[in-house]
Amino acid sequence: MEQKTYIDQLYNLLLEYGPKVLVALLLLVIGLWVIRRITASFREMLKRRQVDDSLRPFLSSLVDAGLKVALLLMVAAQVGIETTSFIAIFSALAFAVGLALQGSLGNFASGVLVLLFRPYRVGDLLLVDGKFGTVTEIQIFNTILITDHGKKIIIPNSKMTEGAIENIENGVPVLAEITLLLVAETNLASVRNAAEAAAQRCPWRLADRGVDVVVTGLSRDDMKVDFAWWTTGEHYIETLDFMHEALLEEFSERNIQLAKERRRENLVVG
Repeated sequence: MEQKTYIDQLYNLLLEYGPKVLVALLLLVIGLWVIRRITASFREMLKRRQVDDSLRPFLSSLVDAGLKVALLLMVAAQVGIETTSFIAIFSALAFAVGLALQGSLGNFASGVLVLLFRPYRVGDLLLVDGKFGTVTEIQIFNTILITDHGKKIIIPNSKMTEGAIENIENGVPVLAEITLLLVAETNLASVRNAAEAAAQRCPWRLADRGVDVVVTGLSRDDMKVDFAWWTTGEHYIETLDFMHEALLEEFSERNIQLAKERRRENLVVG
């Protein structure tokens, strides 16, 4: 009689949990297959977007682990295991860690966004928060700039995503412009001839675009003149330096004089 009771209990357990276990196993098998497909598609998407090689495995593993955790919770719930307490404990731990690492996690998230959407790339010339330099590294937490004087600037990635960035990309046309103060009696035709001659000597100027000479200010003693011609992003700094030297030489040949009281020059990106 006792043996029959055990058999009946086992039979009842099989009737009650057997279908749930079978459905859970089926859900686990199908879920793992779907996760593999999703992870593979996600990895291909990262590759198409040219995400950094060091970041792709990390992001793929993160997505894979997150989906598998969600799948295990679904399987446990299907079998009848209470998952509410596990979710509550996990949420509390995640919240505590998030508070402790709020700044670092913000920089990390910003770094991931930068590497995913590529608002700038290595080699681009950036103006960020008053800092001007060429991007040499895009790390998970920071972006590294090098100035034309060789100084290294380390900027947290959160700064790179929360504010405006002036980006001069490699290979993209950009207007290099300087402002000089000349004496008021200067002949404008001579000034334009000097600018044309200086631009013709510039090895980085885009020859299919014109040279701009514009008077932007005038007083009794001096006039402010903007000089500009087009170049590409990777030669922007060299073009600005060349403009100062070449214009000085051309002014000397034509007896064009700078005003005695020189004001601060403005560099404007067009």
